Amino acid sequence: MDGLIAEHISKTYAGAHGLSFAALRDVSIHLEPGSFTSLVGESGSGKSTLARLLVGLEPPDQGTISLDGEDTSGWSTEDWRKRRTKLQAVFQDASGTLNPMRSVRSNVEEAMVNLTSLSKRQRRERIGKLMELTHMEERLLEVPARQLSGGEQRRLSLVRAMSIRPKYLVLDEVLSGLDLISADAVMRVLEQYHREFDCAFLLITHDMDSAYRLSDTILTMQAGQIVRVGIKQ
Repeated sequence: MDGLIAEHISKTYAGAHGLSFAALRDVSIHLEPGSFTSLVGESGSGKSTLARLLVGLEPPDQGTISLDGEDTSGWSTEDWRKRRTKLQAVFQDASGTLNPMRSVRSNVEEAMVNLTSLSKRQRRERIGKLMELTHMEERLLEVPARQLSGGEQRRLSLVRAMSIRPKYLVLDEVLSGLDLISADAVMRVLEQYHREFDCAFLLITHDMDSAYRLSDTILTMQAGQIVRVGIKQ
């Protein structure tokens, strides 16, 4: 079955004094191709843990995760790397995916060189279109990533992920900490990219207004479980 699918997954971490903490408890989710789903909940509810499991940064303790019918259990780092053309993620801390000393262009092109067969001219054309889409001036392409503002770094991470043209994109708190203008700019980028390329999004956020604006389906997470499913009419 096509989609990014988690079935009955659980994740527990060791805590202080020998105690354990259940971050996820029997969670199931199906991100269908072309859909836009939001996962909302308070801090500590398990949203970011779910994101890390879905994109292969950690394995679940129980349950299965599949990507377009392929069970990801036992995938090696190389197996996951090959699927990065299909599945990308952007996290709140953009600095974790960017090399601060390298230029904006170099940060974006690195992913394209490793994961696509595009020529240099094709890469430059795609980067230019994405810079325009994200309302980032082309002069920034030669600027070191460390000189960008927080909002610009967040948009650069989106450009980097979108440059691969993934089928699925997991966004973990990409709107958090942004001022209203920057957040609105990012949301407009997501809306336009979703329309143009039919990419499936999983937006993880604590902001219901953003979730309602962007999503077809809203999942509510509490204490490691999905407690509510809402379909926007």
